[in-house]
Amino acid sequence: MTRRTKFATGALCLLACIVASRPLILNISSKKFLNTGPNGPETPAMVGLAFDRLKISSGRRVLDSYLVRAPAACQPRVAVLIFHGVMETISEWVLAQKFLYNHCISSVVFDYSGHGDSTRPGTIGHLNEDAIPAYAMFVSQFPGERLCVLGHSMGNSPLLESLPRFRPVPSCVVVANAFSSLRDAGRKRGTSSILLYAIPDAWDNVENAKLVRVPLLVVYSDADRVNPPAMGQRIFDSAPEPKQLAVLHGFPHNALYRTPTEDWWAPVLRFLQPR
Repeated sequence: MTRRTKFATGALCLLACIVASRPLILNISSKKFLNTGPNGPETPAMVGLAFDRLKISSGRRVLDSYLVRAPAACQPRVAVLIFHGVMETISEWVLAQKFLYNHCISSVVFDYSGHGDSTRPGTIGHLNEDAIPAYAMFVSQFPGERLCVLGHSMGNSPLLESLPRFRPVPSCVVVANAFSSLRDAGRKRGTSSILLYAIPDAWDNVENAKLVRVPLLVVYSDADRVNPPAMGQRIFDSAPEPKQLAVLHGFPHNALYRTPTEDWWAPVLRFLQPR
């Protein structure tokens, strides 16, 4: 075997090892940003709401959640399952649940594996798996109601990845403040090109949006410095009809739950209502 042949063989073996280890590299690297500290002290009760704190079985893991029901007099009956963003916990969504309650919308927000008081660890695979039982629990709690799902930031990824397996299918989907793919998000945040190549391009929201078969609303703000507007636009462009786009002005990335207002939520509230 010539030196050149030996070099080529060695290079191919190295490349094969890198390719074979890409899922492992992704799993290890994802644990750095898919695990938080414990859930905070805030609950819906602290803002005057009755709520249920439900535990959701996801394989051998248990997920934590807050469920808030809209007032009994509200008609029509609408509920939304919230897929929150990276490094967040359910305690941070109490104000958003209060806002939705005040607008006759029931809500459930849950912590994925590795988040808050849910079982560890959080990995991309675990988050994708968590979406299925979380949605099943959501369906069981609101029989006969209009059921929609809403993703914020990273939360759109397990939502869209698992959406084709939701049964029954939700009546509508809201994609808010999303990145186009995990690799694009890493590139935006300055992750090295070597690491970006070494991991699979998981959570491709542009591709997964092509599989949405229910009414879709894509929401982004022109002032989002975390996930640029162009990322949300790519998701909207790739999705089939029926779809709607809401471009908000001046809102930071996390405005929907940190300081929920009529201006941010107005297009979502209209979209959630039956037509």
